Amino acid sequence: MKQKRPGLRRRRRSRGSFLISLLFFLCFCALLTAGYYSAYKFLTDPHTFPVARVTINAKLQHVTQEEIAQEVGKMVGGKNIVTLDLSALHNALLQMPWVAQVSVNKRFPDTIEVSLVEHFASARWKTSGLYDARTGTVFYPDMRQFHGALVTLSAPHDSLAKELYEHAYQFISLTRNTPYLVEEVHLDAARSYRLRLKGDVWVILGRESSPDLPLIRLKRFLLAFGETHLALSDVAYVDMRYDNGFAVGERSAISDQDEADASGGAQTTVPPVGAQ
Repeated sequence: MKQKRPGLRRRRRSRGSFLISLLFFLCFCALLTAGYYSAYKFLTDPHTFPVARVTINAKLQHVTQEEIAQEVGKMVGGKNIVTLDLSALHNALLQMPWVAQVSVNKRFPDTIEVSLVEHFASARWKTSGLYDARTGTVFYPDMRQFHGALVTLSAPHDSLAKELYEHAYQFISLTRNTPYLVEEVHLDAARSYRLRLKGDVWVILGRESSPDLPLIRLKRFLLAFGETHLALSDVAYVDMRYDNGFAVGERSAISDQDEADASGGAQTTVPPVGAQ
């Protein structure tokens, strides 16, 4: 009678162990996949971990906590915090006129944290906006709710606001402690600077064809205008765009000219702009 070789029995046992191990591994993978799927389904279910609270970290003057909470509730209230994409909420909060910077984070299991910095109003921008010197941006809040006494800046484009503010700061610093209070700084399309003083008097400084030329002309105005012995209330504008001296438009003369033009159907005269 033939005996089976020992090597053959070992090979059969090895094949059987391999099949058992493979079956065990496949069962383990199936259980792992099912567990992962169940966990994913649980975590992403709209009723699991809903956003229920908001915390706000900010020093607020113009935006209220109620406004922020209302925006958060509208955008993400009741939604699953695990799968929530915060970019839409971040952008929505940045659209609030007084909001300069904002960060939004999740705090499990149900809280949204909002950190916010408001704009700082450094100057008025035309009639409908404000300029923030900290961020170098123009923003447009509801001006009916703003009553701050600030200088007014105006220029053809918002992109000129930073440059105009820097010049306005120099003009205002120069006129501090003088009778001439700067209420408006205007930069026209020809890049000519004009200042409106308290009392509705325009000082025309012209273009910056050489470094600091408008500032030099303003210094000349401060030194020389008092020597004219004219009352500022009688003056409509002072044109400083001359190498020697300056021109003064008296209010009474302009009023008489306006009346004559009106009776003849002509347009009202205004201070000249746009030249050197």
